[in-house]
Amino acid sequence: MNHCQPYLSAAALGVEDWERNELIALASRLLNEDVALDMTRAASDCGSVGCVGGHMALAHGMSALGARRYVQDAAQADSALASLFFPDLTVNKAHPGWRARPVEAAHAILNFLTTGAPDWDGAMGARAASRRRTRSNVMAPA
Repeated sequence: MNHCQPYLSAAALGVEDWERNELIALASRLLNEDVALDMTRAASDCGSVGCVGGHMALAHGMSALGARRYVQDAAQADSALASLFFPDLTVNKAHPGWRARPVEAAHAILNFLTTGAPDWDGAMGARAASRRRTRSNVMAPA
């Protein structure tokens, strides 16, 4: 899958080309709920569960240990991807983004690709808005 628009270039995002390409592919898989997401873990040993950065690294061919290092290095280097990999930098992981569902993480990725910022607050608000629409449709008179 080779998407160019409306996404910012890798240079504009401050990432490598492979990272941008992996984000585009991961957003699609997350929207389809084709992968398991756990924002609190970089990568499981089997490679089936991980966070945004962990999934990117694994898809790029890194080992589970390499994926963990990649995610940790992003935070320590204050890279452009740090705010996408870490919804907040608190010790207690209080931000709802740490409990993101795949579609919410996909929204954060798409926000990042189009604006350069993940806007985890907005991405997590998508869950509440979706719930409100569903409830209003269920409760609407026929």
